[in-house]
Amino acid sequence: MELALAWNNLLMYSLQIGLVIGLAAFLPALLRLRAPGARLVYWHLLLAACLLLPVVRPWQPQLIEGDVEISTIVTQAVPAAPGPHGIPWNGLLLALVAAGAAGRMVWLGIGIFRLRKYRRHAVRLEGIALLSRDVQSPVTFGWRRPVILLPVRFPHLPASLQRAILCHETLHVERHDWLFTLAEELVRAVFWFHPAIWWLLGEIQLAREEAVDRRVVELTGERDPYVDALLAVAGADAYPDLAPAPLFLRRRHLKQRVIGILKEKHMSQKILVPALAASLALMAAACWFVTGAVPLVAAPQADAGGVTVNLNGAPLMHRTPVTYPPGAIEKGIQGTVAVQVKLDSTGEVSDAAVVSGPDELRKAVVQSVLGWHFSKDVGGSTRTITVDFVVPQGSQQPAAALQSVVTVAPGLKDGQTLTVKDIEVQGLSDEARTGLLAKLPVHAGDTLDHDAAVRAMTAIKGFDSHLSMSVSTGSDGAATLRIIPMTAPPAVPSRIRVGGNVQAAMLISQVKPVYPPDAKAAKIQGTVRMQAVIGPDGHVQDLTVTEGDPSLATAAMQAVWQWVYKPTLLNGQPVSVATNIDVNFTLAN
Repeated sequence: MELALAWNNLLMYSLQIGLVIGLAAFLPALLRLRAPGARLVYWHLLLAACLLLPVVRPWQPQLIEGDVEISTIVTQAVPAAPGPHGIPWNGLLLALVAAGAAGRMVWLGIGIFRLRKYRRHAVRLEGIALLSRDVQSPVTFGWRRPVILLPVRFPHLPASLQRAILCHETLHVERHDWLFTLAEELVRAVFWFHPAIWWLLGEIQLAREEAVDRRVVELTGERDPYVDALLAVAGADAYPDLAPAPLFLRRRHLKQRVIGILKEKHMSQKILVPALAASLALMAAACWFVTGAVPLVAAPQADAGGVTVNLNGAPLMHRTPVTYPPGAIEKGIQGTVAVQVKLDSTGEVSDAAVVSGPDELRKAVVQSVLGWHFSKDVGGSTRTITVDFVVPQGSQQPAAALQSVVTVAPGLKDGQTLTVKDIEVQGLSDEARTGLLAKLPVHAGDTLDHDAAVRAMTAIKGFDSHLSMSVSTGSDGAATLRIIPMTAPPAVPSRIRVGGNVQAAMLISQVKPVYPPDAKAAKIQGTVRMQAVIGPDGHVQDLTVTEGDPSLATAAMQAVWQWVYKPTLLNGQPVSVATNIDVNFTLAN
């Protein structure tokens, strides 16, 4: 993936996360989801939804048909300027993001190492409880061999406080909270730069501790001693958080936890289940809306034919494939063709103009683009697309290039050998026929096999890409080579009919009719309807009045004769247009 596209997707993904969290953050309060356990489930699911946003919708645009893979890029963005030592600025920013994530991972590893060191130096108190001089607050960690590290002052605390603390930490062990904490810290390391992720992880930690607090009070029946335990731990000397391990108390959560214990409110199952279901449904809707409004885009990929198509950030519904002209492959012509396409209100391409690119490649691009259909969301806009052509490896030799198009000339079976009896050339002038025969590597009397047919086809296509060759055999087994122009494509109609409203949108120069003084004095008003023929160059070629007052018709025709329209294209060719034009003359009241 190109650096510019990778950086753009990182920004879009970060924006998606911020929008989803911002929309979903108010739902627990809005739906009165007070139970800490339910809020913990909700916050965990919200975190999972943020991580899965890239797979909610396919990255745009989605390839529907054709043998060329398509992706989107934001072409309005200014090309990345090189940074120090030739590294683009977006590459430097991506490196900074990766370095920050690596740094957080290293810090996480150091935290795990420190916890293991503390466990080795701790003194066993009872069961899995250990006394450690390195911690100021109870810490629980470990999966297969979980331990509870307690500060050395723990035995001197009142018995009620000891019971409350041990009950709290034992519940963390039973719930396997250390595994969840470790996973959350890994997410924090990857998204170290995202404030919404930090906020969400803080809410998860608070909900987890409140859920354990509520359970401790239910088991011990001692609310006040438990609050005293929280306050006693909060009064200890300041210490750094030792991630990844759920601490008994984080000071920034003290106020919320004490309030939650003292003002405990229960939710019945009849209220809890609908509230949780509604919040999850709204969260899913937010994810779907955000991923549609701020889509991620896929990197362009070259197909087997060496063609890469880059769109202008718009989703494509379907398209016709772009083919690499055999003649261009044969001559080794490659490069980028930039095309400006105009879309009608339905998203179909109504016009296409090549901005730049090799002449030999332009026709193939325009012919394909005119059959594309974009999403209605971008209808009525003008887009710039680029198509990159790179000669496939192994196609540099003319014979190899031709073999990718035709393996054996029509009428010649693979492995068959014939003697050339005659060579017929049709549809060419005598001069062109003589020039073609002089270039042919095969002549009457020669042996014709697969390789000779390929060489002949190469020479014919090199002389004129519109010629084709076929082989026919007579009763004597001799071969006749027949060279004729290929069937021409269907002719473009010289004139098409277009509705008046559609053609009116194509006006680029319009002279307003002058109200005739005599008609104004006589209070004559109404509509003059005309049938017009617009030439391929956009100028009016013919004009006939079909309806309207004669005193108004002359003024209307004089003005319309000066109108200029955008040329109308059909299959890339300008054509004449027959349309109706109405000119309204209305007197002011």
